[in-house]
Amino acid sequence: MIAQIKIDYDLCKDPLSCRQCLSVCPSVVFVCGPTKKWKGRETDPKEYRIVGRYFDKCSGCRDCIKVCPTGAINLEFIAQDQLAQIYKEERAAQLKERTI
Repeated sequence: MIAQIKIDYDLCKDPLSCRQCLSVCPSVVFVCGPTKKWKGRETDPKEYRIVGRYFDKCSGCRDCIKVCPTGAINLEFIAQDQLAQIYKEERAAQLKERTI
């Protein structure tokens, strides 16, 4: 079973000042980074996002959910083959959009 971490970005509005999920996760599953990189200027703090990157390291402790002040994190465990199929379908849809 692999964790599928979903973050509601409508609720997680200021990840740079909060970062509670980053600090509490014992497996270091989350990363924080910009969604855009600009040449010649600093990235606006509103353009940063918390992302669940290392799903395979998630231990399922759910501490991230407990400390999130806005309730923006959702965690589910699904079988590895199901997750692979989901990613294949998402990737195929992305590639189809690029060719249109």
